[in-house]
Amino acid sequence: AVVSTQSGHYGRGRDGRSEIVANSAGDRSTATVVAHQEGELLTGTPAVQMTVRQPANTVSSLKSLLACKLESVDSASQACKLEQHGEEIIVNFNNATRKGVSALVKCVFENLKETADSALGEDKHDTVISIPLTSSPEFKKTVKNCAISAGLNVLDLIPESVAALLSLDSAAKPADGHTAVVRVGGSSMAVTVVKVVAGMYSVVDNTEEKIGGNLFDRSVGKFLCDDFNRKNRCKVEENPRSYSKVLKASKSAKHNLSTLNTAECNIESLFDGMDLISNLSRPRFETLIQNDLNKIKETVQKMVTKHSSISITRVVLTGGTCKVPKVQSIISQLFPESSIVSQAPDEIISLGAATHAGMLSKFPNLSAKSEVEGNGTVGIPLTPSNIEVRVGDVVTQAVAKNTPLPYKTDIELPEGNVIVIEADGKCIAKAEVAGSDDKSKVSLHFEILEDCSIEAIIKDSFTNERTAVHIPPPKGA
Repeated sequence: AVVSTQSGHYGRGRDGRSEIVANSAGDRSTATVVAHQEGELLTGTPAVQMTVRQPANTVSSLKSLLACKLESVDSASQACKLEQHGEEIIVNFNNATRKGVSALVKCVFENLKETADSALGEDKHDTVISIPLTSSPEFKKTVKNCAISAGLNVLDLIPESVAALLSLDSAAKPADGHTAVVRVGGSSMAVTVVKVVAGMYSVVDNTEEKIGGNLFDRSVGKFLCDDFNRKNRCKVEENPRSYSKVLKASKSAKHNLSTLNTAECNIESLFDGMDLISNLSRPRFETLIQNDLNKIKETVQKMVTKHSSISITRVVLTGGTCKVPKVQSIISQLFPESSIVSQAPDEIISLGAATHAGMLSKFPNLSAKSEVEGNGTVGIPLTPSNIEVRVGDVVTQAVAKNTPLPYKTDIELPEGNVIVIEADGKCIAKAEVAGSDDKSKVSLHFEILEDCSIEAIIKDSFTNERTAVHIPPPKGA
């Protein structure tokens, strides 16, 4: 599950594949907006509709509100009244109902769970949640508790940049090198440089800024308001309901211009019964958001300059704002020698979290090991030695040293019925397949758990006889 500033996704990981689960409206993303109406909390599409009808009764950008104090909130992004109560921000819906942000985040998770229940036909879901890399322990605890109280079984919380890479690298071991993960979301962006060595991710550097697609919405909205005001001699932005309509139309135009060359911005009865009718071309759109694009460019450029000695071979774009062609173009120009990955930037993090959940579900005894450590490294247990299998004079490597755990593999062995398992050349187990001889053809299913213990099953391909071998973890592992 991914709850971003502007939307939430629920992905499913199964049989090594991940996919996004569509909600009841058929949408692959659910807006993280909560509205209050007649004593009921609304989420998703009904809440989005309320942003125009009763903007003071709606709240958005819940993730950012959960992670900050009231004094750091961008007041222009919220039409509702916010209050600071202790360590938590309270949303005051029309001076009638007060709800803590954590309770509203729980509502979003409940909405995502309902989507999963309906699509998958079951009500129990192992879940991995992606969070910003710099999230505080308090933020992690709150998010996890919100998800658990919503009925989700939370297996792990992982950084968004790592989730994006897992989505790409789950099928095969990634090549060693450096990858830059650029996320530009609804109200924030992050640039993370990740070092990949032997299939492990180590965070080299990370920077975050409050720059996102909401700036595009406001820039387009200002253009539409100025044009409307000039033609009708009014100030439409001073009416909260009318301005909400303008921002909604601006956001819709932004999405349309990600794939089309023109977009219509038509709003019936915007102000005093007057309609707004406007066409926006992609070149005009890119001109309107030029200052915002420069902010994105400067943030990425600083990271490129800071690590000019590092050869970044791959750049992964994530976040819905990275669907805007001009954003992709700017980032591509900053990494002329790198491979740019820009497929489904708004879904790639969710797919990675689903992939991780699918892997963890295979190992029910696996505790979460991907918490980011103080030095920015994602801690993963590794094999302490080379594990080899000897049959007669033939030695076959089963697992290389420093392989991330848990790990499974199947090995076809040469003819023989006596199998010796060695660690760095020293025998740690010896087994013989029952009812076989030295001409038998055997295979080995090999599994190393996170505590470095080994479970092996030796199978005679002809007789189908099986011999199980358990090897306890080495001392000090």
